[in-house]
Amino acid sequence: MPTEKQSISNKKLSIIILAAGEGKRMHLKTPKILQKISGKPIILFVVELAENIKTDETIIVVGKNAKEIKTVIGNRVKYAVQSVPRGTGDASKKGIEISTNNNVLILCGDVPLLQKDTILKLLQYHNKTKADLTFLSCHMKNPFGYGRIIRDENKNVLGIVEQTDATIEEQKIKEMNAGVYYGKKTLILSALNKITKQNRQGEYYLTDVVGEMLKKREKVVALKIHNEKE
Repeated sequence: MPTEKQSISNKKLSIIILAAGEGKRMHLKTPKILQKISGKPIILFVVELAENIKTDETIIVVGKNAKEIKTVIGNRVKYAVQSVPRGTGDASKKGIEISTNNNVLILCGDVPLLQKDTILKLLQYHNKTKADLTFLSCHMKNPFGYGRIIRDENKNVLGIVEQTDATIEEQKIKEMNAGVYYGKKTLILSALNKITKQNRQGEYYLTDVVGEMLKKREKVVALKIHNEKE
């Protein structure tokens, strides 16, 4: 079995960081990703994580906040632009379209506590299960505001339902989407090209990629982590 280090180094990987959101949920004048923890902007933690993984391409998807983010991050990454906010699915597509590697790791720009070891475990689990798409999930006592993981009686992933679209029963689910995805670029892009914005927010959800890939009988798995602070 390959070591965790080998599982990364044997495959070229593009990391895509979603940072085009406007922080509506937190009602902030300054986007959440530019808020500071111990004097450091949140997004900088994520960029440093990407650098620590030592892949050869990191792409940040920016929106109206492009100037501010570029001031903080500079030229250490590539940039993709989502000029109109159309959701995480559209933002992911913008990033993937300029990526140059066969495999992509998609991260949110507002997860400063995400650890390198967690990412390594995700990649290793993906290889071990021979999945087409692997994403992180987490059990939370209060998952309000997050997408819920829908599984069948055999614990197989059936999809992800966002808070605003979830039924009362689905909202009782404690397993939530942690917003980290890994898979083959072509498969993810194909699924992104099929998703619609027929939902309560009128946006293209990255989470809908799961359902689209399952429709094509592609293998989608979730690695459940136990540290909800990440």
